[in-house]
Amino acid sequence: MRGKTSHHVFSPAKAQSLRFSTDQTSSFLPLITRGCVDSYSSAAAFRNGKRTISLWRKSPPLLLSAALIIVALTVTLSVEARRLVAVGDLHGDYEQSVSVLRLTRLIDNRNHWIGEDAFLVQLGDILDVGPDDLLIVRLLMRLQQEALANGGDVIQLLGNHELRNFRGDYKAVDEASLAASGGAKGRDILLSNVTELGRYLRSRRAIFHYGPFLFMHGGFSTATAGMITSLKKIEQFNSELSKALLNGTISPLARNGLDLTEDEVSDVANPILVRSILNVKCGALSKVLDKKFPGIQAVVVGHVPHDPRDFEDWRLCRGRLIDIDFGMSRWKKGDPGHVAALEIEEGTWHAQLIETSTGSSSVLGRNAPVADAVMVHYLLGFFALIVAVAVGVFLVAYYVPFRSTPALEPLLEANAIHYGTV
Repeated sequence: MRGKTSHHVFSPAKAQSLRFSTDQTSSFLPLITRGCVDSYSSAAAFRNGKRTISLWRKSPPLLLSAALIIVALTVTLSVEARRLVAVGDLHGDYEQSVSVLRLTRLIDNRNHWIGEDAFLVQLGDILDVGPDDLLIVRLLMRLQQEALANGGDVIQLLGNHELRNFRGDYKAVDEASLAASGGAKGRDILLSNVTELGRYLRSRRAIFHYGPFLFMHGGFSTATAGMITSLKKIEQFNSELSKALLNGTISPLARNGLDLTEDEVSDVANPILVRSILNVKCGALSKVLDKKFPGIQAVVVGHVPHDPRDFEDWRLCRGRLIDIDFGMSRWKKGDPGHVAALEIEEGTWHAQLIETSTGSSSVLGRNAPVADAVMVHYLLGFFALIVAVAVGVFLVAYYVPFRSTPALEPLLEANAIHYGTV
């Protein structure tokens, strides 16, 4: 959540003209401030009962520096880093989809967006297997509009099952979903470019670049790296893919040597279809990322479910390949229905896995639990606030011009005779 920062204008002219009595000062300064004022006053030289110090005339750089420090601390405390939540294959399980979005605090109990400016990245394969695949798509369509209104976004990527449906391959479609679509012919129309839902799906990206991360359904192969050779090429690939799907032709992709059919893994250059974690060569992956995609630290993929007996292996190649397909759909045979998502914090780019087990969330593959990380964040913020307040109190106590009152008269040399000497 990003807080609003209020701005206060400092006027040099007003600063020079202000004179506060000690009583007036005490009305808005805490006791510690008055103590600073009194202590400084006892050692200061007064002339005609008045003290005349103007920080603006005496040392403008110091005042400006202090003001900038306070503003910077205020902004740091009031602005939280954007979150990015990445979710793997959903395969028609609406209840599990809602569960993971609630777990990651993106939607409320009425399934409306509460993620503010967060980004949700869904890695494809919403369609097929379960009965509620189209219901999930419609949910994400609505959530995208709600997220955009709050500065966030919902980025749904294409998976191989979306491509199957675009080609009219409905073998993996649940019977209830197919019937709700109006049969095969009705589904052809529903997923075509003449409907809102069809245009939405066909305009989705294959690859999403965000900070030091690349998100895609399948991953990189040697052939992929030979075709998509830079971050700029990623955007070109996404654009050509959308045009091809919206126009009902794959000719632009064919010019790049890409086929939308699922061939043998060794022949596939498509980042949607390749199953990169099955035959991953960590050295080759690191070399490709370092040479062609400088700054990219990790590729996040789905497509291949984890072994249900072990969810600790989500980071491969020393974290350069991250697989977040945890078999969330309970409709897919052999999948455990495990609810989990990857959460990334912008700026620090700290990535952690949030999963649900008996209703609680935890971090896998890390030593520190979520609660500890949150506590450290707030302790640092509290410390910064204390520093800002201390600096502000000192500046006000030291530099605000004021005049003496009868309470300070004994301190004036001119009146010392009336009180005797020690």
